[in-house]
Amino acid sequence: MTTRRSFLSLLGMVPIGAFGLSCRVSDSGSDKEEASGVPRSDAMDEALEMLAPYGASYRGGLSNHGPMTAEALVSLGREDAVAGWVARYRKRLSARPAQSQRVEASQWREALGDNSRSRDWDEFFTNELAEATWQNVVGVWVPRLAPGIAAAGLHGVIRVGHAVCSLRAKDNELRRDELARALSYWASDYLPLPGEYSRAGKLTPSLALKEVELLPSEQRSSRGLITTELKDLRGFEPFAEAIHLVDSTTESSSFMDDLLVTFAGIFVNTNSNSFEFLHAVTGTAAIVELLPHVKPEDRAAVHAYTWQVTAGVFARYARQNLVAEFESGPNGVDPKRLAQLAVASWDEHTIKLVAACTRGALTNSDPRLLAAAAKRVR
Repeated sequence: MTTRRSFLSLLGMVPIGAFGLSCRVSDSGSDKEEASGVPRSDAMDEALEMLAPYGASYRGGLSNHGPMTAEALVSLGREDAVAGWVARYRKRLSARPAQSQRVEASQWREALGDNSRSRDWDEFFTNELAEATWQNVVGVWVPRLAPGIAAAGLHGVIRVGHAVCSLRAKDNELRRDELARALSYWASDYLPLPGEYSRAGKLTPSLALKEVELLPSEQRSSRGLITTELKDLRGFEPFAEAIHLVDSTTESSSFMDDLLVTFAGIFVNTNSNSFEFLHAVTGTAAIVELLPHVKPEDRAAVHAYTWQVTAGVFARYARQNLVAEFESGPNGVDPKRLAQLAVASWDEHTIKLVAACTRGALTNSDPRLLAAAAKRVR
């Protein structure tokens, strides 16, 4: 039996900064070959070509993790694993749906949340990206879509985050097309939670979480998907004011760092590898990557809605006293070893979580980040 101590020994102990590539820093847009001998750009572009025929979801609402996981593998330095992983994964996917009717620029709000029009949204964002830089499109649309950040169980925003990381490394048509499809996924599955941002509160996310009332167990349905289960919060009046608990005007790095490590700590302290809290971590990490492209005056609202969806996950899924169970986790877990174990798992959620946590650990030394990644590969 593997104990916690023996498992952490297996992972090894090195300084946190010894590994990782932040997608916030360009890789020079290069075709430079890594140690694996596979060019970074070629591996990602090959993956996008392989995944081009497939839609954003399959089997009644499961998310297509292909483009996201390919980018996460590249960020972990495992370009050599990308093509094989995609070839195996895409067998489960479904074809892209047909177009329905054009999303008009003057009527885009009416089409939000209509997942029967995902191909229409693809075309809409393709046109947006043809008329402006991808940075400007992200800057305009992240604030517009932020109230519906729960879209597809946070997979919409997560896919956008990975698309942006890929574009920072190299800007080409394939990667802009992926950004269009990622934004489309967010827009077509747009899901607002109860409560609209109108004012900032006074608390940090970690303190505000202690004020979030949990949804009673008898009001928690069992529907199988995060997207549908979060809808249980509709009609739960105590949650509507949760968005106003936090001081969302706080500078982005402070606000998002606190939110990210708070939910990494929650994930560490759940009794199982909870998909719900895992997505709160990777969804928050995605917003961290998008905020540099958002205008300063729009960031408070994006902070607030990011907090709202994570608080919604907490209200819907947490058990009593979970906040009080935080622990710091181990120091110095070897990120290289985490990456090896994540890739060996072939599991999309594991690969994405490890990528998000190792990226975060480059600028945030809180040990809960790597502890969350370590828990997933245990």
